[in-house]
Amino acid sequence: MEEGAYKIGEIDFLDIKVSVYHDKYGSDENRATCAWQMRNPDSSYTGIMYMNNETGEMTYPDDAVIPEQTDRDREILPKFIVIGAKELTESMISSIKEYLNKEYKLRNSKNNE
Repeated sequence: MEEGAYKIGEIDFLDIKVSVYHDKYGSDENRATCAWQMRNPDSSYTGIMYMNNETGEMTYPDDAVIPEQTDRDREILPKFIVIGAKELTESMISSIKEYLNKEYKLRNSKNNE
């Protein structure tokens, strides 16, 4: 038997494949946890900045290079899923896809406006 988390499959979602891992320390076999990430994290500025909490205005250092980003770059997608079950069933896949669709719409609502 494998130790720790190990990959048990993939789920097709939009134009990507989302890896699914089994975690033997998961408390509930019917619960899934999902990590989300921006489609292109390399397009983000990762340096120092100041944000005025009253106005929302952001100020960057004079030498900062702010990358150009598209809506596609900012799209939030599932990175991987961890479940307590040892194998993926069709009903689990269906439930996970339903969850992914709902969360995708919530996480990307600002991109779609």
